[in-house]
Amino acid sequence: WRCWLKPHFKETPPRPSTIKKRPTMAREVAARGGGGRGSSGGAAAAGWEVVLTNAGDSLEQARRHPVAVAAAEQIQRLPRGGQLLAVAVCGALVFSLLSALLNALYMLAMTLSFVFGGAYMASKAPSKESFEPAFERWFLEDYYPKVAPKLEQASLMGKLEQWLGVNTRQSGASWAYRFWASRCLPAGISDWLPTVSAWGSAHSDRRLLVKIARVNLGTQASPVMVTFVGALNFWMLAPRVSIDFSNLSILDAKATV
Repeated sequence: WRCWLKPHFKETPPRPSTIKKRPTMAREVAARGGGGRGSSGGAAAAGWEVVLTNAGDSLEQARRHPVAVAAAEQIQRLPRGGQLLAVAVCGALVFSLLSALLNALYMLAMTLSFVFGGAYMASKAPSKESFEPAFERWFLEDYYPKVAPKLEQASLMGKLEQWLGVNTRQSGASWAYRFWASRCLPAGISDWLPTVSAWGSAHSDRRLLVKIARVNLGTQASPVMVTFVGALNFWMLAPRVSIDFSNLSILDAKATV
């Protein structure tokens, strides 16, 4: 059989590989004389060229893989409609894989940003002792100028002078602050605990360390709750806080202190 088959079939030598092997990035950069500051741009370009070339070589190897070749032959044997359906199914599969990968990367980025951001915010959270000076500055600069015209009324000014035992018209805002601080402070300070459940679990709440201080500028019967936020070693008035500057029930001598 061998003697009969040998004249009829010629042995074909193996086809040489058409994939060109590229040197590694380090060798190519060294061959181009990279290493100095002036050649950093050329080294980077050479590195990207090597990466792209290696990626193209990997795709070429994948295309020539026996499994890929067999799959391509099977698809070519299908009718026109079957080929379109196969391409559509493959495209949907690739899209699903890419979507899952992007979602996983997004969740990883969100988790890392939350962890590192929370750690940074926790390290920069202001102390409880720093709230009273911040509250005094806010009271003298923002709150008192808006309630001062109402305090000019004889009845309210008389109540304030009765409480303090001084002439508040001559003492100014500092005595008013002493009166409010004696009844509003210390503030209720706590950590902000948002309802954040990781991975959809109801028992995996995470605490974002931002200080929250609540002060009642009124009375228990007629409260004026003001919320302050402490972050990055700084206290500020919470956003969307509405203050009733007309409520001066704290000056009522019958108010519960």
